Amino acid sequence: MHVLLNDEERLLAESVFQQARDLGAATPGEFRAYDDSKLWAALAAMDVLGLGLPASVGGVGTILDAAIVAMSLGRALAPVSYLGGGVLPGQLLVAAGAGPDLIEEVVTGARRFAVGIDPVTHTIAGKSSSEALAWDSAGAEAALVLDGDGVGRLVAVSLESASVGLDLTREVRRCVLGDRIHVEGLAGSDGGLRPTDLARWEALALTLLSADMVGVMEGALRLGVEHVTTRQQFGVSIGTFQALQHLLAEQQVSIEGARATTFFAAWAIENRPGEATLGAHTAKAYCSEHGRRVCEAVLQVHGGMGMTWECFAHGFLKRLLSDRSALGDERRHYRIIAASQRSVRREEALSGLRR
Repeated sequence: MHVLLNDEERLLAESVFQQARDLGAATPGEFRAYDDSKLWAALAAMDVLGLGLPASVGGVGTILDAAIVAMSLGRALAPVSYLGGGVLPGQLLVAAGAGPDLIEEVVTGARRFAVGIDPVTHTIAGKSSSEALAWDSAGAEAALVLDGDGVGRLVAVSLESASVGLDLTREVRRCVLGDRIHVEGLAGSDGGLRPTDLARWEALALTLLSADMVGVMEGALRLGVEHVTTRQQFGVSIGTFQALQHLLAEQQVSIEGARATTFFAAWAIENRPGEATLGAHTAKAYCSEHGRRVCEAVLQVHGGMGMTWECFAHGFLKRLLSDRSALGDERRHYRIIAASQRSVRREEALSGLRR
């Protein structure tokens, strides 16, 4: 695969970024009362809510295209529920065999749902879950959860009001697991989600979370570079200080690695399904670890003003930390990667003994 964007992909990235900049919050103080309806309508008009879905249900493009959009929205620090209220629920509904009318309403942006996640297992909440949280759930009318554990049909449950959280750009709401809501077309035409369906959805969710983190890293670094080139100290730009130059250059190296692992994970979902799960865990682990360092470095070059309400630097850091914790931070994914590799080595050793 090629990790550089072609002309069409660059146009998609810049078009989404410009819409997010024009219709997003002008200052961090606007995040709390921000109404994302105009930006949501703009994304729906651009047909990006159905990226990566089959054409038979109104989808267009690829998973890589969806990752590019997520990067652009992260770079603009856009307070819109593109992942949690659009792409991820849509993918889950298609996998569950939901009715075409319902899927069309999600793809066109007419209706929004969220996905209820068990905060203990970091998987879609099921029958034995004592609690479920709907991440990035602004505008969602209900949350989708399983009626079993690890398999089963999707059911919709109600959501509590949003509570004040770390991330200024997203809403996290508790799911009321005992309050089911009837949604026409949700039951589906088959036996529900299988383990393979859930594994693919998890790989997709981890990949798109990683893509958002890449965008956040890019936006934060851009902000840091702009600051050091305009800020004067001792009569010169602080960008001439070698320590700051090296600090920011190191963050660019981290971003290149994060982008490459994320692009591979997105490409693998559709082209190498056997490598998609490992690729997604790798991308999420790498972006979670390095993304925090990038955003903290940008906060550092801003000095004390980086933590003030008027500066976007803390907004990038908070969104990154929200992405990092969603579906588990790097520690969880490094453990999964290590267990996977031990299993591979064990199988190789046993195969050698058999020969």
